[in-house]
Amino acid sequence: MKKTYIILSLTLLTLLVVNCKPAAEDRFKMHENAKRISDSIGRVIDAAMAEVAIQPQVKADTTSKAK
Repeated sequence: MKKTYIILSLTLLTLLVVNCKPAAEDRFKMHENAKRISDSIGRVIDAAMAEVAIQPQVKADTTSKAK
């Protein structure tokens, strides 16, 4: 009887794990969406960083020696 319960529980767990996985097409769509969102976030961050970037206005004189 104990053996039967073990086999039944293993079978149910296996079916749950197999049935809960998304189909290959769904996974492909999820990866495409994740890449699109990641690229979009990257572009927003790059634009924000470029907007606040401080351009140097005075060049440092590196040819003179400090005394």
